Amino acid sequence: METEPAGTPERQEIVVDTIHDLHVDHRDPQHQIVEQNLWVALLPLALIAFVALGFVASVWTILVAK
Repeated sequence: METEPAGTPERQEIVVDTIHDLHVDHRDPQHQIVEQNLWVALLPLALIAFVALGFVASVWTILVAK
């Protein structure tokens, strides 16, 4: 009988869940592709750009009026 050296974890059997793999709508979370909506990223940038342009336009108007 072989003994494992101290500090090595015990070997455990791998459990394979095939019940969920047989369903048609099964999506494996390890293989899902992240589908990030592009508008979620662009909307805050557009709002920031709009506010920045409004600020520049207002400062420009005040400076030109003087």
